Amino acid sequence: MTLFDNIQKFGKSFHSIRKHEEYFILDLNISSSWVYDGLYNKDKIAVKVNKTALESTLLSFYCLDNPADVVFLENEVTRLIQHNNDEEEKTKLLNEKRKELELLFNSKKLEDLKSINFTLNDGIPKFTKKILSNGEEPRERNTLVGESSVEGPKGDEKVKK
Repeated sequence: MTLFDNIQKFGKSFHSIRKHEEYFILDLNISSSWVYDGLYNKDKIAVKVNKTALESTLLSFYCLDNPADVVFLENEVTRLIQHNNDEEEKTKLLNEKRKELELLFNSKKLEDLKSINFTLNDGIPKFTKKILSNGEEPRERNTLVGESSVEGPKGDEKVKK
């Protein structure tokens, strides 16, 4: 893999690569909405915020300058970028689906909308809500206290006078 190929995997976030004393430094210019804290191993990688603007943040990810640590840094940063790209895509998809749902709700009658169920395929949980005929949600059964075959303690008997 060439240096160009390695840089390309960081996409539009890539800013620069540099060395300083015994450190390898990878600079990224990321969207200010992206998260990075908690998405990398702080034992092997350090981060410095260089510049924060309204729309972007310039970060330096650095590690010791040896092949194993640099590969580790590269993998962590690639994973961080992928995570944020996925979150942006999810947000975009959510907004698209919200608009579709608004159009559906604006074009259908209330009675038709009450029967809508959201069922997803491929092992993803079903998000359905049952509505009773009176329009209310069914109450969940309290499972804190259950039946038992063990007889409980006898209550105090009232003393007859």
